Amino acid sequence: MINRVLDEIISRFDGELSDSISEASRSQLKAVIASSLRHVDLVPRDEFDAQASVLLRTRELLQNLELRFAELEATIEQNTATKNKQ
Repeated sequence: MINRVLDEIISRFDGELSDSISEASRSQLKAVIASSLRHVDLVPRDEFDAQASVLLRTRELLQNLELRFAELEATIEQNTATKNKQ
C-alpha cells in the first residue's frame, strides 16, 4: 500500500520535478517520502468506512444501554423508596 501511495505522490510531482531536479535528488525525495509514510498508519477507504460504520452502531447501542440503565436505576430507587415508606 505504501508503494502505491508513494508512486502516486511521485507521479504527481514527476512533471514538475523532472525539469528542476536531478534523478539522484528525485530518488532521495522518494526515500524521504517513503520513510515518512512508513510511520503513518494507512488503511484503504472501504476499510475505514466499514470501521466508522461499526463505531457509529456501537455508539448507538451504548447510548441505548445507558438510557436503559438509567431507567432501571430509577425504577429500583422508586421501588426502594416505596418499600422504605411502608
